[in-house]
Amino acid sequence: MAELAKIKRISIPKEKRVICVSDIHGELDLFKTLLDNTGFCDDDILVLLGDLYTKGSQCREAFKFCVELSEKPNVHILRGNADWGGDDFLSERENRWLDDLPDIIDSEEFTFVHSGLNSNKLDEHKAATCEKYDNFMETAPVFDKWVVVGHWPVAMYCHNIPNSNPIVNKEKRIIAIDGGNVLKTDGQLNAFIIRDGRFSHVSADSLPIYKIAKAQEESGGSLSVTWLDRFVEVTEERGQLCYVKHLQTSEILVVPKSQIWADRNNGKTCICDMATNYHLPCTVGDTVSLVEAFPDRIYAKKDGVSGWIRI
Repeated sequence: MAELAKIKRISIPKEKRVICVSDIHGELDLFKTLLDNTGFCDDDILVLLGDLYTKGSQCREAFKFCVELSEKPNVHILRGNADWGGDDFLSERENRWLDDLPDIIDSEEFTFVHSGLNSNKLDEHKAATCEKYDNFMETAPVFDKWVVVGHWPVAMYCHNIPNSNPIVNKEKRIIAIDGGNVLKTDGQLNAFIIRDGRFSHVSADSLPIYKIAKAQEESGGSLSVTWLDRFVEVTEERGQLCYVKHLQTSEILVVPKSQIWADRNNGKTCICDMATNYHLPCTVGDTVSLVEAFPDRIYAKKDGVSGWIRI
């Protein structure tokens, strides 16, 4: 029989500020920068939504830091699908710490879970569903209280303009906060902040800063390729870039050659990151996060939104 989800129930005073972070993925320096940017202190409540330490550049250090944080009474940590332990650097005691993490944290107005829920009946949920529920927001039911989740990078819900900022779905009462840190070339680490019924966020990434020398107007924005619709046909190669036809819409996109690969399962050509026809609006002197540079253009991120800029 599948393991039932472990539920931790907490009380959150309305005057408290709640800071939610998901999918740190072993990027400790970035996580510390994010906490500094939020001004996190002992008066706040910090909720970490899982996928704490794997896949990044500082796995061991990030794990130890999260364990230390968990000793604070104002810090609550969930287990994600990548937090199952068994790593060579983990002791038996540290593996037990992972095993004891809850799958759901529930409060008066908010439920926190790594990836998603099937229904409002928390006691019936399986741990595996809570930890790995792909494409949750587009398939989930309507919830009685706000459900805050990570796991699925929010850009994967953006079919027109790539955006890594948290998404607040008022209709379903879902808040998705995973900015795609480590997993996406233009990803970021988000801190979603709740206070007195108001929502805000702070973000951080490790990308270099680029200063804009030539203004351009916004254009495109009709297609952003996501993981679920990533199949393309290469029509032309030009240096580091390729022209591809998106198979679901037949739209032509310019994408980096480095981002094209073959899906071994079905033999189709795939593209995901940096696959959009959106061009960012910018003025001279603007600063952006540089994702990748090419002879006549850059792919960049401005205020969490990604797209092309001509140079």
